Amino acid sequence: MHDRCKRFASSPARRAGAAWRAICLIVATSCLTGIALSQSPPASPEVPAATATNDDAPSRTSLFRQPEISLQEVDACVIGAVEPQSERFLVRLGNYGPAASLVLQAWDAGKFTRLQVPAGCQRGLSSEPDTTAVQVFGREIGIWIDSDHPRPALGALLPITPASWWQDLSRAPLPFSEPNRELAIAFDLKVPTASRQSAAEVYVTTNFLFRDTRSKQALWLAATLFDPRGEARFPDTVHMDSWEAGTQLPILFSALNSKSRWLHPGPRSSLFTDQPFAEYRTFEVRVSAAELQAALSALRKARPSLAAASLDPRDYQLTHFNINPEVYAPQGSRGRLGMAIRDVRVDLLTP
Repeated sequence: MHDRCKRFASSPARRAGAAWRAICLIVATSCLTGIALSQSPPASPEVPAATATNDDAPSRTSLFRQPEISLQEVDACVIGAVEPQSERFLVRLGNYGPAASLVLQAWDAGKFTRLQVPAGCQRGLSSEPDTTAVQVFGREIGIWIDSDHPRPALGALLPITPASWWQDLSRAPLPFSEPNRELAIAFDLKVPTASRQSAAEVYVTTNFLFRDTRSKQALWLAATLFDPRGEARFPDTVHMDSWEAGTQLPILFSALNSKSRWLHPGPRSSLFTDQPFAEYRTFEVRVSAAELQAALSALRKARPSLAAASLDPRDYQLTHFNINPEVYAPQGSRGRLGMAIRDVRVDLLTP
């Protein structure tokens, strides 16, 4: 995030993170000693067309279901700092520079992510043990970020982002074009390893990118799921994604809890936590038309220069979504974060 890092330590912009230039996403305590929150031992694509499904909601339309990734598809799924060229589900290692190339890693990142994958399913920027890594197999993704191995190419922010988007805007859904509908993203998540030294911060968010079809203004709506600083640090907040490689778009973000006016948890969802957890928990972030409208009103109040943005949720397309683990680590600090996700779903539903 990295004004966020300065403001929350400094500010939330980094919440939506640093995903990538076209859609790159978005923090500081004064601890001179490392705060080792947890380090658990290892445990012993295409965007589909919308389809109606039967689930726990009376009416649920699927916008996305995470595809199965085989061993042969790992290299096509995990990418470095390049512009994605298709509407496939990808995992992007952001802010390591355009020259960064990925290599096969033989060491097991499962000691940090608590995810075990077959040999050949782990990639990183170095073949050295314990360096930043991505594991991909089936519908599971493990992510290990060590801010020192390697350091970011620009600034202090390191996001690794499982994500998908609609590059063809004619296909991008209008989630609130029908009344009484909610937009939901759900997945299983575990964060077994999180440590930080000095001014470093580590956290996990999930983000929707909306586009106003009238004014063409784009904006992020973000939910914070894990952050050691505690949920009191993350009330409903308007910020700009203005860090070095950010999107320069407004970010409206909250913690996933019962207090937010801009989003809410699904009925069986886990809530924001500031403690690492080694077993999968289900998280579901839901947004109603009324909640998006409240966020848009707050945006206009906080950023008068963006007053052209429509207040009508029916005008907004969903153009992208992601799960965004990030480490913010300015020089002299170090952050490390290990997590895994599985079975990402994005749906429209009638509650």
